[in-house]
This record gives sequence, C-alpha cells and structure tokens, in this order.
Amino acid sequence: MENYLYFRLEETIGDDDDIAQSVMFPASSFMGCYPSGDTSLKVHFKSIFLQDVAATRIIQQDTDLTSTSIMVKQPHNLVTDTVILTITANKHKNVMEAIADALNRNHANGGGFVTVADNLTNYTSYLHENITACSTITINIAAAGADTYSSSFA
Repeated sequence: MENYLYFRLEETIGDDDDIAQSVMFPASSFMGCYPSGDTSLKVHFKSIFLQDVAATRIIQQDTDLTSTSIMVKQPHNLVTDTVILTITANKHKNVMEAIADALNRNHANGGGFVTVADNLTNYTSYLHENITACSTITINIAAAGADTYSSSFA
C-alpha cells in the first residue's frame, strides 16, 4: 500500500463538502513542487480526472461523403492538479524535504495517510512547522490545448 497525502483548505468542518475544499492524492501521483513566491509553494499532482489527456479519433466520411476518413488528433497539454501551501518566508527547501519524506515514509512509521495541511479551525495540522496554511486547491476537469486535423481523401 502506498502513502496518501491529505490537504484541507476549509476551516469549518460543516463546509468541507466539495473537491475544492479537501483532497487526497496517492504518493504515486506526485509530479513535483516549486516556490511560487517568498511564502508559497506550489505542489503538482497527476490529474484526478484527466488520466489520458491525449486522444485520437477517426471520423468516417467527410461532409461531401467521398472521403475515407478524417483524423482528429487532440495533443492536449498535460494538466496537473495543484495545491498551493503558504509557508514561512523562504523555507521552501525545508518544506520540500518534509514532503519528500512523507512520500517515502513506510507504513510502520506513520505512513499510509499523511496530513500535509489541514486548516480546520481549532485542529490545524501541518506536516512541517514551516507550513502555515493550505491556501489553494485546484482540481482540473478539462484538458488544455487545441485540436489539430489531417484528412485522407479517396
């Protein structure tokens, strides 16, 4: 069994009722993280909804009914889900190390379910002392990119 990382944005338990308020990602979906400001760290995960964002489909017959096929290729950009953590100024490396440790923690030593950031009022819990809040959770439900077309005519 792998580790799962938990994030909660919502401070009131009664309002924690949608995917924008709390989320859990398997460690295997972690893509990386980077500073996005002096006091913020952006953490990327493989998308929960968009597992295969590229697709190819064949449409038989063109509008003039003489073609053999039209191929529509959708080379969408890889879209990730993100969590932005608020941290102590310029402590990105410390928080990154804590996340790396949590990703690789074995179950006998507290692995499995790992709370990275929980903003619940009176019960806040953060993986590392330099994490001060979960500020944003973004779950993407649509791919980004443009379709391209190529045609074969008979």
